[in-house]
Amino acid sequence: MIFLPFSLFAQIGGGSTYEFVTLPFSAAENAFGGTVVSRTTKDLSFALKNPSLLDSTYSNEIVGNWGLLHMKETGIGLGTIGYAYYLPIGLALQSGIHFINYGKFAGYDEYGNSIESFVPAEYELIFGTAYSVRENLTVGVNLKPILSYMETYSSYGLLFDAAVSYRPERSCLSFEIRNVGWQLKPYVEGNREEIPYSIDLSFSQELAHAPIRFNVAYNDIQKFDLSYTEDKKKNILVDGDDEERKFVTFGKNFLKHINLSAELLIGKHIVLMGGYNYRKSEELSFGSSKHGAGLGVGFALNFSRFNLSYGWAKQQAAGGRNFFTLNFNAETIYSICKTSIQKRKTSEL
Repeated sequence: MIFLPFSLFAQIGGGSTYEFVTLPFSAAENAFGGTVVSRTTKDLSFALKNPSLLDSTYSNEIVGNWGLLHMKETGIGLGTIGYAYYLPIGLALQSGIHFINYGKFAGYDEYGNSIESFVPAEYELIFGTAYSVRENLTVGVNLKPILSYMETYSSYGLLFDAAVSYRPERSCLSFEIRNVGWQLKPYVEGNREEIPYSIDLSFSQELAHAPIRFNVAYNDIQKFDLSYTEDKKKNILVDGDDEERKFVTFGKNFLKHINLSAELLIGKHIVLMGGYNYRKSEELSFGSSKHGAGLGVGFALNFSRFNLSYGWAKQQAAGGRNFFTLNFNAETIYSICKTSIQKRKTSEL
């Protein structure tokens, strides 16, 4: 048995480090399927991920996002906070932080004795800028330091985004290279890990004569075959025509790159959102049933002074991921406070 050749196929787990940077930044992105990078409407959460969406309309815009992944059972929470400002010289700037907290873990030493508990967490700082090279054409870049703390282990990295967006009326076409960079300090000396970079193409369109907006994204252009090792093994073992098997494999891989989503505008203040991510449906399904994995839904309420939205996405049979987003403009809040103070002074006089 010692000399008998054999091979083992273990679970893949993660293929790279800092995987949290690939998670959605907002309720809308969560409801869309988690991989859309274009938007026809102003949304700072999307601009934090795709800096080429920034323009003068984002000046003094503030956004806060909070997401929950089985919070009651795991304590896992994530969020994004951002602020944008426009300079008269034509540059739009933004800064923010994207973070994830993995909940509280009970600590034990190598002998099984209980020691101090710990809370693993990771942070992505975001510093971005955008410039309009010509009408409707904008380029943008993000600089993103990464801080990761896992019990006594820590790691630091530096990532970049580069994007270009073409935005005629009611449309947006975006091309972006995301999360390119390095792990500057690995968790274990001499063991540097790969970064989850991606090249994405996304298109959004608002119909002129119907209250509908739709988004189509093609993700991970840099790698067509997204099959797991176990999937490839199954394809070899399945009986049938080789050409037919190759066609099915090609079709599945193509669909894994596609993310479809849409929005239904109900009047001026309510937006219903929905999306489907085939890759998540395939990879996170359980048994013979997919249990709705890959589906996302949500809604947005647009008020005069702020926007509030909620998005839910089914991850797998165990449940889904919830996201809440609050958008508002600092200038508007300042004006309201200033007016309120002036009225108070006037009434006192």
